[in-house]
Amino acid sequence: MIRYLSTLCLVALVVACNNEAPNDSKAAADAEPPQQWFVTDTVIVWDCSAESRERKKIFSPKDSVTVPQAFVNGINKTYSEIKIEFDRLSSDTLFVRIPQAEWLTDRAGNSGAEQYLSFAALNLLETKGVQHVHFDFVAGVHARPATWSRKDFNDWKLDPSSVQ
Repeated sequence: MIRYLSTLCLVALVVACNNEAPNDSKAAADAEPPQQWFVTDTVIVWDCSAESRERKKIFSPKDSVTVPQAFVNGINKTYSEIKIEFDRLSSDTLFVRIPQAEWLTDRAGNSGAEQYLSFAALNLLETKGVQHVHFDFVAGVHARPATWSRKDFNDWKLDPSSVQ
């Protein structure tokens, strides 16, 4: 009987020391976490076509975005030719500047400049509490500094496939 119990204990010990047991901590580390928009520093809410005067909401944040820099980063990643910079927030107006605006003012053409400014304005207006966006840059042939508001987009069509 002792021999039987010893053999049983030895088998149990070998089974318990199995090196191929799943490692839960490694599996958890290898899993991709879901995308969380407010952990990142880049947000884009709108896409648009200035030519057809149509806008499409491509992302709907769960909470209000209170930091305009997230939108500035998104605009800069979308349009790498132009570097827009956050200047200041005063009351309900967001001020941005474009220090090197030559591409926008002299090379983009009228429609390219309008496309860029409307895309930037639509997204920057999503900042909580912002009703106006003022663009500051040296005027050129195709664009000049201006202040945009939501009213500028009242007659634009909303794409039916927009995010709700």
